[in-house]
Amino acid sequence: MATELDRLNNEAVLKLVRISEALVKAGDRFFSKYGVTTAQYDVLVILKYSEKRVTQSDLGGHRVVSSSNITGIIDRLEKLGLVKREGSADDRRVKYTAITQKGRDLIKRVEEKYFDNLKQIVWFLDEKDKHELTEIVGRLEKGLKRAEDAL
Repeated sequence: MATELDRLNNEAVLKLVRISEALVKAGDRFFSKYGVTTAQYDVLVILKYSEKRVTQSDLGGHRVVSSSNITGIIDRLEKLGLVKREGSADDRRVKYTAITQKGRDLIKRVEEKYFDNLKQIVWFLDEKDKHELTEIVGRLEKGLKRAEDAL
């Protein structure tokens, strides 16, 4: 029989799932005006601000999508001319992904508007709330990892 704590755990997780899905949908609506998805824009930002060459595996480690999804995201970004793939001189199996000037121009056009959009979403949270939320979500990530490792 489910306890009150079991029901509370379930409610908390369901609310997180719902808000996560809603945030992704809102992000996709925002980014669709610029011809990309939230995931594609995220990859562009990682590439733009990375201090080293980035492989597809590196991108998979930064994202919450599978390696096969990363491949599709990069394929679509490459077709749009926003990224390019470069081979490794040391290992033919390794492919680096680099942002193109067109990709940099897109980020330059979008970034400030994106941050303004985020402000609209979290306008009611003060700085302390945002730090606490980030801390709580970080702890949830650790709990999820622990649960996955136990399986």
